[in-house]
Amino acid sequence: MKMLLLFGVITVCWVASRAEDVAYIQIFDFIEQNKTGPNDPAIVLTEVVPDLFTTPEKYTYDLYPLDYMGNLKTPVNASAYELSFQRLKEGSVTYQHPLEEPLVLKPNENAAIFVDEVGADNLLKGSVCHTGPTPVPGLDKAIAMICPTAAGGKEFNLSLFEVVGSNRGCLGCKTGIDLGATVVQDSVHFLIDDTNYYWNISIFYNKREMCNGTDWRFGDSGIYTIVLKETEAAAKEGETEIDYSCYMFTTTEPSNYWMPIWLTLVVLVVIILFIVILVIIDRRYPRLKEETMKRLGYWNPEDEIPLQKTEPDEKEKERKAARLQSLDTFRGLAVTIMIFVNFGGGNYFFLDHAAWNGLSLADFVFPWFMFMVGCSIVLSVQSQLKKNVAKTKILKKVGVRFLKLFLIGVFLNTGVPGGVDLTQLRIPGVLQRIGFTYLVCSVLEILFIPRLTAAENFGGERMKVEDNEYNECGKFLNEEPDIPDKKNSWKYAQNSEGETVIRGGWLSNLLIHTWPQYIVISLFTALWCVITFILPIPGCPTGYVGPGGIADGGLLENCTGGAAGYIDRLVWGSHMYQHPTCKPMYHTTLAHDPEGILGSLTAVLTVYSGVVAGHIVVMLKSSRGSTVGALSVLSVVSLAIGLILSKGTLTGGWVPINKNLWSVSFVAITSASAYFVLAIMYLMIDFFHIWCGAPFNSAGKNPLFLYVGSYIVYSYFPFNWATSQSHGALMLQSVVGTACWLLVGFYLDCKKKYYKI
Repeated sequence: MKMLLLFGVITVCWVASRAEDVAYIQIFDFIEQNKTGPNDPAIVLTEVVPDLFTTPEKYTYDLYPLDYMGNLKTPVNASAYELSFQRLKEGSVTYQHPLEEPLVLKPNENAAIFVDEVGADNLLKGSVCHTGPTPVPGLDKAIAMICPTAAGGKEFNLSLFEVVGSNRGCLGCKTGIDLGATVVQDSVHFLIDDTNYYWNISIFYNKREMCNGTDWRFGDSGIYTIVLKETEAAAKEGETEIDYSCYMFTTTEPSNYWMPIWLTLVVLVVIILFIVILVIIDRRYPRLKEETMKRLGYWNPEDEIPLQKTEPDEKEKERKAARLQSLDTFRGLAVTIMIFVNFGGGNYFFLDHAAWNGLSLADFVFPWFMFMVGCSIVLSVQSQLKKNVAKTKILKKVGVRFLKLFLIGVFLNTGVPGGVDLTQLRIPGVLQRIGFTYLVCSVLEILFIPRLTAAENFGGERMKVEDNEYNECGKFLNEEPDIPDKKNSWKYAQNSEGETVIRGGWLSNLLIHTWPQYIVISLFTALWCVITFILPIPGCPTGYVGPGGIADGGLLENCTGGAAGYIDRLVWGSHMYQHPTCKPMYHTTLAHDPEGILGSLTAVLTVYSGVVAGHIVVMLKSSRGSTVGALSVLSVVSLAIGLILSKGTLTGGWVPINKNLWSVSFVAITSASAYFVLAIMYLMIDFFHIWCGAPFNSAGKNPLFLYVGSYIVYSYFPFNWATSQSHGALMLQSVVGTACWLLVGFYLDCKKKYYKI
């Protein structure tokens, strides 16, 4: 019995070891002639066994089903084989043995076998290319393996191969970037470091171009075999020069790039439907639980549901009715996507910032958040003015808040792995930009908007903002304000219900009250344009707004960011962002800070777009349909300005759309989207009441707390954990981390805890 048990253990171990000793062969069919039927032609691999006790394996692969230039990949035992090519001739099998030495395959190694048909007798010839162990490309990368031994049987010195390429997503980049060819056994490997775009590839041998491929598309984590095949021979000065063509085949299928996105969307839809069903059941079938429990015999009379629900407090009803939930919801949506992007967004390129010119989803969320900062400024400052708070006191409060935001932003910049290097501590940042723009727009609102009476406040509406006014805007008191001599006022009239309404158009009244602000904002914008396009930059053309590096043919390598980059490097030195988004694609060597000094001028314009939205919300509060119309008009106007400046393109125009520079066209396009999204949310939440704003409205009441918190505890579970480098695993991590912060926001809202800075 013990002997049998021992024999069984040995057998299992032997089988397991054999299962692990797997190699892979990929057969390429270059037979152009017609095939007569099954087993014609075929490839036979016969294992060379080391002793009499091992049964040799024999693999036969029929090439008949394969199309011309078709291929198949299959696993075999890692061993030594005799390779034979066979085909049927008049019913008999003709064998050929082109390989004098056995085909030796080690565990996890790969070999490419090429089969061709030559001669009048339709004989088969073949060659083998050992491509080495299976490589691991990495996320959004691919590996291509060149097999030159398949090309006419010619002997090549593999070290003389050179591979150059250009990424089609790298706009204006110089061509011929060396892709770093590496010799691996009988093949030459090179790495594609970005599979999100098409590539142009050229292969050189001894400085002569062998072949080139245009618009080749590589998949995420895919492995490809490039075959050099002889095309024609021509006599040239007594020598024969052979021309070649490139054929690319997939050796290892790339990962399913879009599957994590679809799964995430399906899960979100299921969750939304589940919540909707629960809400419907709760509202329309309050007795459903009681009846179900009674039928099951588990009903407790003490749990009896009262027939009439207790009426809520009158002030609570008024507060909920008057509160503009769309403002909190939009702010919450912006901060949620900001957290999701900071968590990686599954490492999808369209959920990351654009390399330079252009737009992605991630490029919208920061402007959206700043837009809502501007909206909050109006409601906060005007509320304090109505309380007769001295302007000096409001200015002091604004200044203190700016300092807090700036210092907290610098503190967040110290959170780097292994400790911060103080000689390279980044000074600018997200919160620093928010603080600066908040300071400027708040000062404009305080200094240039007079201390109005309740009737003069754009529409006769009185506002109230609680102590956390920065985080919670949109609270109004419904009681009638004290309006002195409103009947004789040329600005106001009364409707049929006796309510005070504003006379004249919203645009004219907006300009009457805010024209000094428009002048200052115009000066900020003009200053950005003058510095960007007129300031001379040493060693760079005036008005340059490119990424430098290999862009523009590599001629302006040290001009990254133009005037914006030059000013930041002059002022901040090494205390700025060292890894700009343009670095991986454009191979830039200079630092560039996306929250730099020059871009902060136009960032003020973004926040002031929110200020305008805040004015409209207050002015037209009694006519919410007009609010949607006004926001829509501003959205169209902003969009038109952005399209004109960029000439209707994402990557060109007089003023390209660029987040790194915070260009005027970028401000116009993102502000247009902000007006549009706010109008849609206003319709759905505050007009038609078909959506309560969940789950984003809770996050919108503590946005800075959630944003700062997500930075501080980013490396802790459940917000982060070690996982495989795949889009699916990283998407799961990003979704879970973001969902956790949404739950934190919901909990704080339930507890009525609102934190401000």
